[in-house]
Amino acid sequence: MSYNNKKIVIAVCGSAAAVEVPKIAREFKRNNVDIHCVMSKSAKKIIHKNILEWASENKVVTKLTGEVEHVKFCGIAGVAELLLICPATSNTISKIAHGIDDTPVTTYAATAIGSGKKVVVVPAMHLAMYENPFVAGNIEKLKKAGILFIEPKLMENKAKLPCADEIVKFVLNLL
Repeated sequence: MSYNNKKIVIAVCGSAAAVEVPKIAREFKRNNVDIHCVMSKSAKKIIHKNILEWASENKVVTKLTGEVEHVKFCGIAGVAELLLICPATSNTISKIAHGIDDTPVTTYAATAIGSGKKVVVVPAMHLAMYENPFVAGNIEKLKKAGILFIEPKLMENKAKLPCADEIVKFVLNLL
């Protein structure tokens, strides 16, 4: 199947698992998917936007501007097929569940959800955070609203990202 001209936005949050995103972006590129990345301020403390620009072959959004990037990609007439929030922190999941959009990532999410775009969330955090009943409740709230989740691997007291191939395969199947 050809994925030419399919656009995906990867929204990167401030989890240590952000170091895996360049691999995920490159795997999408190998499948001819046009990748665009947006980063939270916390994500910029973990990985540099230059590695995502290399991996995606596109400019990375680190702050919203008058170009209204979130609407261009995730608005009603936006060009993105899907928003992949990977890795998703407990903070970002909880903000999205409560309609808070105070970072580039949460603003993209609020716009995508309001526009009826497909949204896929891949949590990554310490196990105690993932199993916090408030975070678990927010995840259930988002699932009931139609947000899709790729379940993390629970090991070493962490909720870890699945391997890049699993994430890419899941998303490609949605396209």
